[in-house]
Amino acid sequence: MKVLLRTLGEFDLDEVSKHLLIVGDLTGDCFNCKEIGLEYAKVKVCPKCSTEFRFISTRRTQNAGSKFIWNLRQRRPDLIYLEFSDIKEHKDRELARKIFS
Repeated sequence: MKVLLRTLGEFDLDEVSKHLLIVGDLTGDCFNCKEIGLEYAKVKVCPKCSTEFRFISTRRTQNAGSKFIWNLRQRRPDLIYLEFSDIKEHKDRELARKIFS
């Protein structure tokens, strides 16, 4: 039986931010240039900034075994799924350091 399990890995936050496709209910967004309305099941490169997508995430709060995440992985097995709350937490910390330094 195949199930989704979370794992930890080290990623460069800037690299993830430049190559991240954010998925909503119907379409996706480029995290790099904020282009919206991308057909996430098929798009390999952002049509606006030419970013090659290597990572995928969603702002929807789901558990790792949810049907939505499972379907997302089935549609885009070429992309590494990352938990958006992790990305947001680190981006917020980075912004706070810049503001207060």
